[in-house]
Amino acid sequence: MADVRVMRGSVDGGRIGSLVVAMHGLPERTLDRAAVLAWMKDGHSLIPVVGGKRLPALQLVEVGDELFVRTDNAAEAEDALPAFG
Repeated sequence: MADVRVMRGSVDGGRIGSLVVAMHGLPERTLDRAAVLAWMKDGHSLIPVVGGKRLPALQLVEVGDELFVRTDNAAEAEDALPAFG
């Protein structure tokens, strides 16, 4: 499992549009929502980094039969990211 730093991201209409992620020693890459969900289901920890500070890991939250990516464990049917600034 990788410790993946989330450098920035976008949410459009309550769904992640993309996340720019980095891993030690590798260049940044952009993931779409499907890739984010797949990586998280595979056990990778996605850690938002804001202002050089690591925040708590993003979480998968099941609402009905769908998964959402959130900064909390609220059962809300939309993705939520921290403000990257």
